[in-house]
Amino acid sequence: MKKGKISLLILLVMTAVAVVLLGVFQGKQQAESTLEQESGPIPYMSTFQACADELGWDWETLAAVAWHESHFNPLARSHAGAAGVMQLMPKTAQRFGLNDSTKWVAEDNLRAGTEYIKYLQRQWAFISNSQEQTKFVLASYNAGAGNIFSARRVAREEGVNSYVWACVEPYVQQHQACTYVHQVLHTAQKYRKLYGEK
Repeated sequence: MKKGKISLLILLVMTAVAVVLLGVFQGKQQAESTLEQESGPIPYMSTFQACADELGWDWETLAAVAWHESHFNPLARSHAGAAGVMQLMPKTAQRFGLNDSTKWVAEDNLRAGTEYIKYLQRQWAFISNSQEQTKFVLASYNAGAGNIFSARRVAREEGVNSYVWACVEPYVQQHQACTYVHQVLHTAQKYRKLYGEK
């Protein structure tokens, strides 16, 4: 009788563990499926790959920037006047070779956005850790390099490590830039899981 109760208890525990594991697996699949549905297949893949190589980034990070900027919509326009896949402001678009026609061409806009990111990389070149540099570049892409340099200066005056994004982040007044960095990196990680082995 005692053995029967123990066997039943073991069976119940194993069933509960199986149900939990199945739930975790299904939850993971659903989360990945949701991102894939939100972003759909990655468009402009060859351009993302070529441009990312120029930056020393993986294509997933560059694609994540475009996703959060425009959801890959080449005709996207913000209320502030940013345009195209990479949501470049008019002066920035012009500076990096776009005109009123080419700013709506996805591949051209993506290449100009890449040139802008290269420019930001040069500004942050003194940060030798590539992962940290990328965070500063992303924040600058979103809020402007001047704002991020100001936050870094305040952080340095406060005696914190101004070469590490997590230390500078609390001093950034443009809070959306901090959210943007986290979102882009999170989406890039999801892209790696979704597309990395395909």
